[in-house]
Amino acid sequence: MIGYLKGIILSATERYMLLDVTGVGYKLFCPLPILLAAAPGKTISLFVHTHVREDAITLYGFETDTELEVFERLLDVSGIGPKSALAMLSVHSPGSIADAVERADVVLLSHTPGIGKKTAEKTILELKGKLAHLQDMAVNESTFEVRLALEALGYSPKEVQSVLSKLNPLEKNTSKLITEALSLLK
Repeated sequence: MIGYLKGIILSATERYMLLDVTGVGYKLFCPLPILLAAAPGKTISLFVHTHVREDAITLYGFETDTELEVFERLLDVSGIGPKSALAMLSVHSPGSIADAVERADVVLLSHTPGIGKKTAEKTILELKGKLAHLQDMAVNESTFEVRLALEALGYSPKEVQSVLSKLNPLEKNTSKLITEALSLLK
């Protein structure tokens, strides 16, 4: 099984990237924030989950081992497959998922495309207590959502990072942070 890859990005779409690792091209499905920041020619290191099925072997790449851990925990929930787990990590940070599970926040989890109320409730039921050690990361949720919004509007990762360093996510809600970030980018 492949657990880690480091290579040069050949190309990236909204669903996957092609990674050249010493002349071999690997197709990796990744969360949207990773794909939005992927630039051809850039070197990247990814933690990898190898998903084996009867008819396919699929690779899923993550920037941190925490993202990989949450992805694999989500796969343990009956009714959640790799596509749904990846969608959750494209919309929410690992810390916000952990926080939502521990607080039993069905609404937050069901904001993911393809995840309804019943699946969100099942996720909470099956993962309660298993992600508690990641709950402290939830403070970064607002920053994560601001980053997603700005990147979706076409701002470069460098521009986004410089603006995020000027914001205080503890004092405002996400919509106010986005408004403030946009005013700083003008």
